[in-house]
Amino acid sequence: MAKRWRRKVKIRLAKTEDYKELIKLYSLFVGDNRFSKKNSDSFVKVLENPNSYIYVATDKQKLIGFATLSTRNVVRYSKLIAELDELFVLENYRKHGVGKKLMEIIEKKTKDLNCKGIFIQSGKDHKVAHRFYKNHGYIERGFYFTKDL
Repeated sequence: MAKRWRRKVKIRLAKTEDYKELIKLYSLFVGDNRFSKKNSDSFVKVLENPNSYIYVATDKQKLIGFATLSTRNVVRYSKLIAELDELFVLENYRKHGVGKKLMEIIEKKTKDLNCKGIFIQSGKDHKVAHRFYKNHGYIERGFYFTKDL
């Protein structure tokens, strides 16, 4: 069964019309429904930002996953750096190559932009995600810290 729908999965840049369906996926991704409140996200800002990209995976026009990428300059590197900000695939589509396809498009975009590399932040308890990243050639290099302001 997986092979049948896998051929139909397509990856494309998100459009404004994807908003409602994509926000539903975000609610599943973060585990709460805060996105149901008006003006609680930056979807339009990200779409309009020339340094940010939202890719969506679709199966028969239905959104089944997404990946977001941002690029920026930092003083210590002569090239842009890219960051995979978010990656999510609906549970029943996992382990069928959808995440891999999203990673491939992200990596292609970073190569096209001549970026130094891709950075990924991931919560320390997301062991399945860590395994996925390592299986795709990413190396664990350290920690990240946050502070809400």
